[in-house]
Amino acid sequence: MIEANKFRLGLFVIIGSVLFFIVLFVFGLSDIFVRKGKFVSLFNESVQGVAVGSPVKYKGVPIGTVSKISIQVSDKLIRIDMDIDMKAFVTDHQSGAKAVSSFNEFFQNESKMGLRCRLEYAGITGLKYVELNYFDQFSQSPIIERPGYIASNYFYVPSIPSQFKDILNLINTSLEKISRVQFDKISDEMTGTLKSMQRLLDDPKLKTMIDKMEKMSDNMEKSSSNVSKVLTESKLREIVDGLDTNLKSLNNLTISARSSIDGAKFIETAQSFREAAYSVTDARQALLSTLLKLDQTLDSLTELVNYLNDDPSSLLKGKHKPMIIAPTSK
Repeated sequence: MIEANKFRLGLFVIIGSVLFFIVLFVFGLSDIFVRKGKFVSLFNESVQGVAVGSPVKYKGVPIGTVSKISIQVSDKLIRIDMDIDMKAFVTDHQSGAKAVSSFNEFFQNESKMGLRCRLEYAGITGLKYVELNYFDQFSQSPIIERPGYIASNYFYVPSIPSQFKDILNLINTSLEKISRVQFDKISDEMTGTLKSMQRLLDDPKLKTMIDKMEKMSDNMEKSSSNVSKVLTESKLREIVDGLDTNLKSLNNLTISARSSIDGAKFIETAQSFREAAYSVTDARQALLSTLLKLDQTLDSLTELVNYLNDDPSSLLKGKHKPMIIAPTSK
């Protein structure tokens, strides 16, 4: 009897322990046996809304949870440790060490291509999650390089500021610029401008000018009305026909003048005139030669008359050659 009771008690304890472990396994203890990757990132902004257990997503797909949030005293950065489920990534049916190696190689390549993490809002609840993705502004925002205190078995993912921080920075910048605006000075200037405009509008010269402009406008309207009455359609057509006739007459006159010019044979006339000029030049040269010879003849006659005047008998005797006297020697 006693042995049977001990057997039942032992069987009850064993069954209870097995059920206890089964319940623990179902409610989360099974995560201990799941292979996970260790990720870490550093943030220099508020992580309000992120807690241990917050989701970690890759392009919107849940791949893990936040395992730890701490403050790095050395650089005052917020450290977020993440557990990434390797089963979320298909590695061509690899298992064991090959699957881990493929997983690490995949994320190393993704990090070189610009993979970053950022805090995103999960709806309107105010809760946040960590999003891994390729963001356009990662190249513009300075990233936090991997510090030396992070263990080598952790995969480091650089972070970029969240959209909410960008919006706050933009709002703060806008408010700062608005605060620099001197509204009192602008108000005073606007008041002075309005007063100047009022004085200008109240100036009697402006009213006189407006009246004159109105009168000019009325005169222009009357003039245009009179012109429209005088220049009727038939009158305008008559003027246009007259202009057309004048243009035709001018064209005919131009044609006649061109025909007269062509008939005048200016080229042949110019050639004849040039030849006549050459003839006059030759005659002038001949006349000059004749006059020169005549002058020489007159000189000869003058010399003969002078000689006869000195010795009239030479006309009968003839002209004597001069006697050459030989020099006497001593």
